[in-house]
Amino acid sequence: MEKKIVYDFDMPVSRLGTHAEKYEARERFFGKADVEPFWVADMDLPTPEFLVEKLRARTGHPMFGYTEQYDEVFDAVQWWMKNEHQAEIESAWISLSPSVVTTISMAIQCCTEEGEAVAVLSPVYGPFFTCTKINKRKIADVPLCVENAKFEIDFQALEKTLSRPEVKLMLMCNPQNPGGRAWSFQCLEKVVALCVKYRVILLSDEIHSDIVYAPAKHRSVLNLPAADEIAVVAHSIGKTFNTSGLQSSFVVIKNPKLRSAFRRAQDRAHCGDINLFGKAALASALSPAGAEYKRQLLVYLHENTRQVCARLNQVENLTVMEPEATFLVWSDFRAFGDWQTVFRKLINEANVALSGGNFFGPAGEGWFRINCAHPRSVLLPAVERIVDIFSGA
Repeated sequence: MEKKIVYDFDMPVSRLGTHAEKYEARERFFGKADVEPFWVADMDLPTPEFLVEKLRARTGHPMFGYTEQYDEVFDAVQWWMKNEHQAEIESAWISLSPSVVTTISMAIQCCTEEGEAVAVLSPVYGPFFTCTKINKRKIADVPLCVENAKFEIDFQALEKTLSRPEVKLMLMCNPQNPGGRAWSFQCLEKVVALCVKYRVILLSDEIHSDIVYAPAKHRSVLNLPAADEIAVVAHSIGKTFNTSGLQSSFVVIKNPKLRSAFRRAQDRAHCGDINLFGKAALASALSPAGAEYKRQLLVYLHENTRQVCARLNQVENLTVMEPEATFLVWSDFRAFGDWQTVFRKLINEANVALSGGNFFGPAGEGWFRINCAHPRSVLLPAVERIVDIFSGA
């Protein structure tokens, strides 16, 4: 009988000396090289050993030249999407991409023209804005509503936006980053129906879709037949397995015409492939061993986010969204002054670096995002410092 691996997420592992952005960029962004970093959305929890061993085995061969896109990679993606997300897909629908952000940029380029508009639900991951602007498209921002400490979509405002002739593409975070909203099947049905009605392509960024806490469930746009003709679904192993540095992402597009247009955009930018270690990682991670690692990881992360929210909620006037998904906690500090004042207090008094809400668009101003994917021995003392500082504010 095969011995079951039990993962230990409590042991801190130093990332110093690895050129990790979360650590190396602290002085540049926060003015202090020793501030504790809870900002960049990667985990300070180690990648599972079975995946590390796979990469070690590949480094055992002394040649790292061009590699084909081999069947095991696409088989693994198909297996994962079926077993973890109940989405039956064909190998032909899958394209490889260096990152979800690359996919977003390619979708903007192939689905819109300069001067046209891209709809977003904000606050949302910053590159939704930057990719749109750098490609000389307009932002059609639809701010989310906050109801009962959760994000909800204003469908009246969304329809008004999607009905505008210049809006050709909608970018959706599913689950939502920030806020950790796991969008319901009914909600996605409404979004898809509006996109179909107004002939708007829908890109669903599902990079956080493996980090969803019961009783919430992830509903992929791939599970909605009505979306078959309009959907571009982007995913990656970066969040789930802490492998963002391997640049290993994939895209699923069922509509052959849309898929061809997307791949032509990739060809123009020469970004339709990933590196050999990314391929090896995809083929290894998206497996039964990866599913078991994910199962144990979710238990740990859920407890982390639960404890962080419970503690922060004890601070008067501090509003916290307990996430249904993601390892990120979205917190409203607006009662404590302008965002610059709060930013300075977090850095200089609590000694923590969080992601500022402005990164997520105008609707995020005054909010801060806390990355909870850290060993509790590191995370919880930092949260206590935040509580102490703002309890006396």
